[in-house]
Amino acid sequence: MFQPEVLFGVGIVALFVGLLWGYRQYKTRNRANDPLTEAATKAEYDHPETYEKDARELKRRVHPS
Repeated sequence: MFQPEVLFGVGIVALFVGLLWGYRQYKTRNRANDPLTEAATKAEYDHPETYEKDARELKRRVHPS
């Protein structure tokens, strides 16, 4: 017979795996792209009508991970 309490264990494992994945992504990110991310966010909010043109320029400057 299926016991719903098993789902709690599965949920805990899934949450733990998600937290580990997020931690790894944060620690291995390329910090050289942080100023570009800030500039893209500022451009998108300040001038949404010209963001597409600005985004192409910012994407060209991204450092590969």
